[in-house]
Amino acid sequence: MSQRTRLGSALKAIGNSGQGKVVPGWGPTPAMAFIGAMLLVFLVIMLQVYNESLLIQGFSVDWNGLG
Repeated sequence: MSQRTRLGSALKAIGNSGQGKVVPGWGPTPAMAFIGAMLLVFLVIMLQVYNESLLIQGFSVDWNGLG
């Protein structure tokens, strides 16, 4: 047997209120696709800078500047 408390009842009311419910439509999918595409573009640019296939004036990718 479990005990019922006011705090437990309040938490149960707010904790599982959305369980099993599905919102119709696309929801946040377009926003997540945009964020993923921008992350991919950023990573490709970083890879090109590192491989020196994209040269930025005044920016050198070498270990000599660390010493």
